[in-house]
Amino acid sequence: MDADEVVLLIMFAIASWSIWRRWYACILSVTPLASTPKAPRLVPIAPAVCCVLLLVILRLLSSEDVRNNSLYLLFYLLMGATWLGIAVLIVPFWGLSARDDAIERQNPAASISISGALLGVTLCFAGGNIGNGPGWWTVVYSAFLSTSAWFLLWLFLELFTTISESITIDRDRASGWRLASFLVALGLVLGWAVAGDWQSFAATTIDFAIFGWSAIVLTAVALIVETVCQPTAKRPILPVGTHGLIPSIFYLGIAILCICLWGGLI
Repeated sequence: MDADEVVLLIMFAIASWSIWRRWYACILSVTPLASTPKAPRLVPIAPAVCCVLLLVILRLLSSEDVRNNSLYLLFYLLMGATWLGIAVLIVPFWGLSARDDAIERQNPAASISISGALLGVTLCFAGGNIGNGPGWWTVVYSAFLSTSAWFLLWLFLELFTTISESITIDRDRASGWRLASFLVALGLVLGWAVAGDWQSFAATTIDFAIFGWSAIVLTAVALIVETVCQPTAKRPILPVGTHGLIPSIFYLGIAILCICLWGGLI
């Protein structure tokens, strides 16, 4: 590891610590009167789960010089923690607040969907680490492609559906499961679209366009599903199994099918 990378490692360590310290201070500052021990606690542990997942992917699928070097593993893990931290600051602009919706209002639907969002971003970043490359900037570029598309397609779903309102206002758990699984499925597809050995910026962009187009299809499917599964005045409470878990399995199945097709397993 050269001097520039050591400086970056320190910067990532400081940035990730600053972001996550403030984030945890914010969500854990809810008073006992506003929240009870029964409030959803999935969100506080979700970042740790995401970091463990990223570490496993780095250890198994990253380039050989990374997975066999503890300093490089720490470097990309801290980069991923910073990347996830920046993303978690953006998520509230898409209609979901970890503190307000998941913790203070004790909303399990919000807790599920926010946790799914964190996992989806982690998969987008992890995809940029899969394969061999000449340096950290290739990871940044690949992860930027996948994460930007992920946020854009989520925004598209938000603009044409009321799924966030169903989660935050109606507290519909089925909607929470659908959004969480959609975001995870998007992360799988877009993360895999930027995975592989680095050739060039142009080649990476072309490969992303070739393999990432199925994320648009997945979003179109989600738009259709939402027209059927969203709660209405006549159906304010919908079964989680039929309107939440089954669509979730369907979304994830599409993502896994795409990855298997790209990987030549089918």
